[in-house]
Order: sequence, then structure tokens, then C-alpha cells
Amino acid sequence: MELKDRLTQLRRERGYTLRELRDRIERETGERMSFSYLSSLERVGRTPSIEALTHIAAGYGISVQALLAPVDFDEALADSRYPPSLLEFVEQQKLDPDWLDTLASIQFRGERPSTAAEWAAIYGVLNVLPSGKEKDSG
Repeated sequence: MELKDRLTQLRRERGYTLRELRDRIERETGERMSFSYLSSLERVGRTPSIEALTHIAAGYGISVQALLAPVDFDEALADSRYPPSLLEFVEQQKLDPDWLDTLASIQFRGERPSTAAEWAAIYGVLNVLPSGKEKDSG
């Protein structure tokens, strides 16, 4: 499943319109994403930043990892799916395959991290983000 399809699937499963999703994102994060931007993510498959993915996940009350888990990045990443620096970082940290796939899908400012230290920084940010499960429902 492509990311654009995953975003559409989540929104439809929850019964949200794009406007409702936009409002939930703003309520959960304080950030306002434009309706047209959210629409373009679903329609044309724009590649969102980590920050945008974090906001979208918060709008759904889930983690970024849960948001990306069903997304198949094989086609987009082709043979360069796992850069050597990512494999090095995963080996050092002894991370499970889900994290390997999640991290392999990340780009920062339009580029993939190129060193184990950069992967560590991205992992550190993702690992401390709220998962959505911890939110108080009342």
C-alpha cells in the first residue's frame, strides 16, 4: 500500500472529512495544516516531512510508526531500501525489523540520512513521540 492510500484508508475508516482531519490535527498539535495540502497527500502522493507525519498521526491519535507500518516502500526505494548507514545503526541498536522499515521510509529535508548518527537522531525523535495510546480520553 502506498502512503497516499494509507492516508485515505485511515481517514475513511475513521469517517473523517479532510476538514475534520485538519481540525483534529490543529486541536491535537496546535499546528494548522491546509486542507489543500492534506488533499494533495492523498490524491497525488506528495511526500510529507517527518513533522507533517507527526502531526497527521496525532490527528488520528496514533504513532508515526503505526501510521507508516502498512505502507509498502519497496517500489519507491527499490534497491536502495536499506542504506549501509541505516543497517549499521540498526545493528548497533539491535532494533526490530519494524523499526528498520519505518526508518528506511524517512527523509529529512528531502534527503535520507547518510550517517548512523543522523539515523540515531531521527530514531530518537520518533521514539519519544507520544504513541497516541497514552492520551487521556476524558
